[in-house]
Amino acid sequence: MTAHRYDMAELGGDYVRGAAGLALTALPLILLPMHWIVAVAFGAAALVFLAFLLRTWLRHRSVIEVDDQGIVAHGPLGIRIAWRDLSGFRLRYFSVRRDRQRGWMQLDLRAGGRRLRVESTISGFDEIVTQAHDAALARTLGIDDSSQANLMSLGVVAPQAGLAERWGVRPAAEGAAPDGPKE
Repeated sequence: MTAHRYDMAELGGDYVRGAAGLALTALPLILLPMHWIVAVAFGAAALVFLAFLLRTWLRHRSVIEVDDQGIVAHGPLGIRIAWRDLSGFRLRYFSVRRDRQRGWMQLDLRAGGRRLRVESTISGFDEIVTQAHDAALARTLGIDDSSQANLMSLGVVAPQAGLAERWGVRPAAEGAAPDGPKE
């Protein structure tokens, strides 16, 4: 069994961004008189930043364990997915730049009515993806082209003729962040 956590160095920036956004939206709402339409806009923005902070805290408190039987997320919203029950596999890429050179990946696993999302900022993300992919293959789940291209960019599967060129996949170097096509 392997245990994986989100590193505080990765989450620290999210905590700062969330706290700054909450302060810039909630404090004026509390301290300044404003028209109700402006107050609603500031309140909505404050709720978005609060939700972002909550999501960051949940990732910080989560520990993902993976073994031959399945994957378990320990934490406030814990979940267990047995590989034998896996019904959905999707690996997505989110870019932060137009050139698609920087971004992160998100693994989305489903079993029954449960869903587990794991972001590439977690330690050992490649290992988690590899075991989940092996389980998806064992269950003969269909893997969409976008997920297949992302698996190729991580080096989990070998490039397939045509698909790699269509998505512009270049496999990541050992230990490097994937650069991507993707979705």
